[in-house]
Amino acid sequence: MDEPPWLRPEYHENERLRESPRAIPSRMPSVPPPSDSTPPDPGEGPGERPAERHDEREQRRDARDVPRAPVKRPRYLLFALIAALVFGAGCWMDGCGRLAFYRGEQDQALALNASIKSDADRSRADALYQHFTEVADAARGRAVPLAAATFVLGAALLALGSRALAGKTKARGALVQIVIAQAALVGLAYFLTADVRNAELDWEMERTLIQQREKAPPDQYQYSVVIVGAMRRYGVPGWLVVRTLASALIVFALTRPRAREFFEAAGSKPVSEEG
Repeated sequence: MDEPPWLRPEYHENERLRESPRAIPSRMPSVPPPSDSTPPDPGEGPGERPAERHDEREQRRDARDVPRAPVKRPRYLLFALIAALVFGAGCWMDGCGRLAFYRGEQDQALALNASIKSDADRSRADALYQHFTEVADAARGRAVPLAAATFVLGAALLALGSRALAGKTKARGALVQIVIAQAALVGLAYFLTADVRNAELDWEMERTLIQQREKAPPDQYQYSVVIVGAMRRYGVPGWLVVRTLASALIVFALTRPRAREFFEAAGSKPVSEEG
């Protein structure tokens, strides 16, 4: 009969080897020895050195600090903004003068008539000016609101045109609306105050011809009569057509894609003109 295994010497030797720590394999993950190198940043290659990584960080920082190139303003947009400022100044001055006339402030017309040497010519100029004031007083209900609106729109054109010239982003849309409004107002005033304008032109043209007759030789005076007559007939309508077309061109320039891109980018960048 065989003896039990635990009575054999080999059995106890094997048990002793199994219980020894050196015989038990380590289940803990191996930890690499500490290193003096800086841990790599995410996204960096395995072969990059700390000095190279530092140089790359400096280059990225320098790229952020470099000032951005200025936005180029289209040349046609510059001309359109200057024209809008000119129209704004004209509306402002015209409205201010009309309001001052209806407020009864000091009128320079009497001084202009007083400079005429001939009594007969002076009397004729005074009569035409008196007729003009009577027509203007009769049209006060139409003329004063139009003059006030012209004054306000002129001031708005000056303010928005200056902001748009400086590259303000929100000025473009408002300036388009004001340009359209002033063009409509000028056309409306042309038809609603035609009687006042005609009476004023009759007095101004007659006074101009009287002064030319007193100063110029007869042959030059006849030439002045032709010029003044043409200005009386075609000057104001022609200026209305030119101003309306110019207003349309200003609106067209402000709504072009390049103009919109300029105003969208100019809010955060310096502005420069196209060469």
